[in-house]
Amino acid sequence: MTRKIRNVVCAALIAAIAILTLAACDDFFSTSWGESRGYDQSKIHLTMDNLQVWKEKSLGNPDLAAALVKKIISELDGKSGAEKATLQSFGIEMAIEQSGIGTLIIELAGKDISNIKDADGLKNLLGAVQGKFTGGGDSAAANIAAIAAKSDLTGTNDGETPKFPTDDQYTAQASASDIGMAVVALTLAVLPDIKATDDLDDVLKSKTSLGFNDDKRVTVKDGAKPEEKALAAYLNLIAEDMTGKYEKNPITSGLMSAFKL
Repeated sequence: MTRKIRNVVCAALIAAIAILTLAACDDFFSTSWGESRGYDQSKIHLTMDNLQVWKEKSLGNPDLAAALVKKIISELDGKSGAEKATLQSFGIEMAIEQSGIGTLIIELAGKDISNIKDADGLKNLLGAVQGKFTGGGDSAAANIAAIAAKSDLTGTNDGETPKFPTDDQYTAQASASDIGMAVVALTLAVLPDIKATDDLDDVLKSKTSLGFNDDKRVTVKDGAKPEEKALAAYLNLIAEDMTGKYEKNPITSGLMSAFKL
């Protein structure tokens, strides 16, 4: 075989390998020529072994993160135990990535994130973030509420106190940071116009279907939205923690102060 023929063959092989590689990486796309491509959920396969890979793929890609959240929500009813809890935790992480809140908080808080651990710092942060809360923010909050609801929240009827079950594996393993980010997303969804001078507990009572009982636990009124029920459950989770898990985290510590829990 002459050098020229060998070069042609090698070039063809390289091109074929490149095409196959791209096809493999792009398999979860739903392709439409001349239009932007969406993600085909039927081609997204999640296992306990590949969640980290999907997480890496979703970084800086809110559309893929949103598709992963939807995929997780569609599969949670068939899961239980540790597998369900892991998927819920991963789903919340993806919803946070979808919203872009994590990046915004890091950018706005800077290196000294401890500035947000009190009420004023947290409210200043919420006020700054809400001006940049993207169109995907409300969708992300709805996804967070849907994932939280898969824990079979209790106390979601009129006048009751929404809570995660005491044996809920998802909240037991979730990080304080992710819980805090979820609460920030839900807060911005139900209170879209937060001012630094606001008392968040008063605003929550006046502008939502939520209230507080004598023990400073969040209650719901008839007709509360899923996002409001999820926010109440998360705030009650933080308020009732006896381990110090949420007091040590600057975001959840700030939330406790801002909502006077």
